[in-house]
Amino acid sequence: MSKWDALGNALDDVRHKFEESVYGREVTGNIELPQQEPPVEPTSWEAAAQGIEPIQQAEPPQRGLEMER
Repeated sequence: MSKWDALGNALDDVRHKFEESVYGREVTGNIELPQQEPPVEPTSWEAAAQGIEPIQQAEPPQRGLEMER
């Protein structure tokens, strides 16, 4: 049990005691803390870059076309 699980359990206990004193019973359930998954790292940069298309450079505007006033 981690310190975050212990903190969640303590918050549940305090909240349930408050609910019992105000409403006469527990009204809410227990807090379910999200479980963190370890980050997934690619085996190589080549594997991470698979399927990514290279950026195409935009062509510069052509000169000679002036706006009419």
